[in-house]
Amino acid sequence: MKKLLIMRHGKSAWDSEYLNDYDRPLNERGKKNAAEMGRFLLEECGKPELILTSSAKRAMETATLAAISLSYPQEKIEAGKELYLAETGEIMRSIANIHAEVNTCLLIGHNPGLTDLVNYFGLKLDNLPTASVVHMEFDASTWKDISPKNARFQWIKLAKEL
Repeated sequence: MKKLLIMRHGKSAWDSEYLNDYDRPLNERGKKNAAEMGRFLLEECGKPELILTSSAKRAMETATLAAISLSYPQEKIEAGKELYLAETGEIMRSIANIHAEVNTCLLIGHNPGLTDLVNYFGLKLDNLPTASVVHMEFDASTWKDISPKNARFQWIKLAKEL
């Protein structure tokens, strides 16, 4: 069985009109929510074997703060530019490359791609809010084999509920 924790990055800052989208950092609320969600995930699911994130600044900061709360080594966070504003197919290709030995992965990225991914797996969600997580399980032995056919929705946790 494979467990995928799908987390949207925390709320980002819009302080500078000169900063491009990729380089936008988290605001204070985003930092707080990312750390809180990490603590919730540790209590609810334990430490993931992999944190896979977009390399955009706000996603990397979310991954780092969640990793600290999860007691996950920051140097083991895997970041990829291909996950920045990625669509479902691109996200699925990244997931398919996860080693089969990994059973639980925390995936951190952006909308609309993550909402579309959750809906691809069968959940009907209008919007995955910032710093919120959807927990999916798959009856599969490798990440290449996960699909809507073997997906089981477990729960959604909104950052505002913490």
